[in-house]
Amino acid sequence: MHQSSLTRFLLVLTILLLPHWASAETWYVKKSSTKLQAKASARSEVLSKLQKGTAVKVKKKAGKFFQVSTGGKTGWVFRFKLSKKAPAGGQADGDVLATLGGEQKMNARESASGSSIRGLSPISEQHARKKGATDESIQAVKNMETFKVRPEELDRFLEEGKLGEYSQ
Repeated sequence: MHQSSLTRFLLVLTILLLPHWASAETWYVKKSSTKLQAKASARSEVLSKLQKGTAVKVKKKAGKFFQVSTGGKTGWVFRFKLSKKAPAGGQADGDVLATLGGEQKMNARESASGSSIRGLSPISEQHARKKGATDESIQAVKNMETFKVRPEELDRFLEEGKLGEYSQ
């Protein structure tokens, strides 16, 4: 190839690839233990688990998954586990109120059982009693507040129900 032809070829190649290089956005992991997977599938091998606030470079989008790179690894993450904004605070930053309350704005498809069950506030309990709720029903709701679901159980539930990242 002639020198000027090679130069033109490299210039054209650079121009064509520039949008791809420039489009690598930085996103952030919203929740600790987010799975970085080998393929764009919830059933794929887990390469590692990412911590809340980890910055990732989005390389490609495929359906409900983003191909990302971080810490020298490249893999796929369910898109609703990522945010364009860095999450406020860390996982264990000592702010108990932020941990309990956190930012409550989320899409219904992003909610998890832990963020959906809030129990009865004293005002809600008072209202329930006025509407005829029994002591047994009120106690049942209070008992739900202490119920914990392990991440593995939630993952199995989502997979069996073909929900969330398993809904392909």
